[in-house]
Amino acid sequence: MSFPIPVVRAILEDSEGRILLLRRRGRVADGLWCLPGGKVNYNQTVERAVLEEVKEETRLGIDNLTFLFYQDGLPEGERGMHCIHLYFSGNPTGTLSLNGESSEAHWVSPDEFRNYPIAFGNDEAVIQYLSEKRNHR
Repeated sequence: MSFPIPVVRAILEDSEGRILLLRRRGRVADGLWCLPGGKVNYNQTVERAVLEEVKEETRLGIDNLTFLFYQDGLPEGERGMHCIHLYFSGNPTGTLSLNGESSEAHWVSPDEFRNYPIAFGNDEAVIQYLSEKRNHR
């Protein structure tokens, strides 16, 4: 692919400060963990994209959606995708229920987080998020 693809990701925390990770099912990064989200569709705002992707994957809504930062996802190898990841936070609402894109969901504490094999550079984003959160207290 000769152009970058916009991708949205949600860093969602529960009332105990644990972050939601999904275990991927499918041909791309099968078995690895990631934050909920996905590609932005043509003629779709990034805010709408993150709300719809999270709803589709988890049945959760998001209150107080806030843009955090972006991250370049440069291609690995000749056939890799170049993604621009746009990270958002917010308060999850509703009851978690997975669609077929994920095989498991875990609410993970910052201490447990590094024990999960994470795809798409989402681990770097969570580390940045937690660092910025600590610095703003």
